[in-house]
Amino acid sequence: MRRPQGGCGRGRITQIAPAGFVIQRLGGGFANPPRASESWKAVKSYYVYYGEEKYPFEIPPGWTVLKNAVSSEEAAPSLTIPEMVEKALAAPISSPRLSEIVHEDSKVALIVDDWARSTPVSQILPTLLEELQAGGARSENIDIVVALGTHRAMPREALAERLGEAIFQQYRVSQHDCQAEGLVPIGRLSTGGEARINPVVARADVKIGVGSIVPHPMNGFGGGAKIIMPGVSSFEAVKEHHLHFTPQPGCYIGNLETNPFYHEVCQVAEMAQLTFIVNCVYNPREEVVDVVAGHLREAHLAGIERSKENYAFRLDEPADVTITSAYPYVEGPQTIKPIIPASLLATKRGGSVIIVVTCRDGMPEPLLAAFDAIYSRHPEHTGRLAVDTFKSSQLFVEGAIDFNCAIFYALVCAARNSITMVSRDLDERSVTRLGFRYASSLEKAIERESRVRPQATVNIFPIGGVVLPLTQEAPNLCE
Repeated sequence: MRRPQGGCGRGRITQIAPAGFVIQRLGGGFANPPRASESWKAVKSYYVYYGEEKYPFEIPPGWTVLKNAVSSEEAAPSLTIPEMVEKALAAPISSPRLSEIVHEDSKVALIVDDWARSTPVSQILPTLLEELQAGGARSENIDIVVALGTHRAMPREALAERLGEAIFQQYRVSQHDCQAEGLVPIGRLSTGGEARINPVVARADVKIGVGSIVPHPMNGFGGGAKIIMPGVSSFEAVKEHHLHFTPQPGCYIGNLETNPFYHEVCQVAEMAQLTFIVNCVYNPREEVVDVVAGHLREAHLAGIERSKENYAFRLDEPADVTITSAYPYVEGPQTIKPIIPASLLATKRGGSVIIVVTCRDGMPEPLLAAFDAIYSRHPEHTGRLAVDTFKSSQLFVEGAIDFNCAIFYALVCAARNSITMVSRDLDERSVTRLGFRYASSLEKAIERESRVRPQATVNIFPIGGVVLPLTQEAPNLCE
């Protein structure tokens, strides 16, 4: 789960981590700074994030940094989240106010994302419900639907925490089941399959999506219409859509204009008649710095432009080596996402990616077992295998679509680059089963790489999970 709104522990003491990790919590000083290896003397210190903590490192003198994507991470939000929500609801983008849309008899579905996202739902809902009540909407006509997509259901305690205990107790709350009988047909996908959605959402007169705008590897950006597709869609529709479009040209992080994955998601949301969205915009520390509300496309686009101001940057050329962090992703398959821009956009083919990963619950065994099966049958040409598998509408492992997307990108990126994972949460066996190399510390990973590449260009992404490199060329998954 990515962490919700909050500070990053300013002023806390330095932690000396095991396995050679030396970590600085934000606002603290270094205790026992890392020493350069005797084999080379480093010339400048940089950092990436390991969880919420700064992990300092140094680079060899023969390495040249092309881009160090350090942003204005110290910029703090000027308003509280409820204040931002109130401001957004008072001036929605390309839409009337919600209080003008609803009436006493309106059936309302509040569709919120699940615990895989950082959206501070409990801080958004009270103000949103006040706006609905100002228009006459009655609490007995309001349903809250958790848009699980194809994810597992949340336990009661997590639901109450996400929504707020009072709201959880007062309103009808349900979790979407993508395999349930009774999902309602709303039209056809462009690929021919039937689009079906949650019946509570389908029956509602007013459908409101609550989510977050962050870079997304296939959709360009998260948030917006994704609350419907995959959020409350059927498993078969999500499978058909994701497997067909993920390998297609244009379906990559930050791209919307020529992205068929994104356009199909929007079309499904329009078929579902999504009325209104409320989406959060973040700074690189995962603090909410703005909220947009209104029309599903126009408000989303406005939020994207504001998001780009926080973490988009021009990347003039790929490097031999990219050093990145999985932060703010800390859950199993989600930690693979930050490898995607590092590999496909920032690193030369045949180059190396070093990623620092916090993975507090480890990698799920079914995911690792799927990699075992793939590599035992297909030890070579795994990138081509990944593309061909998705294009033939096959899954690597039955069930969770996010597992399959993680496998797809892991295979594609590992075929393109040498990937090294640095982690104290994952052991060497788990990392090698993914097809990656393991290092117990970032210093060891860099030193090993410097022996192979004494002269190298480097890109550095301190917060790799929310970066948006803007490049001249689009990635080609099939090359």
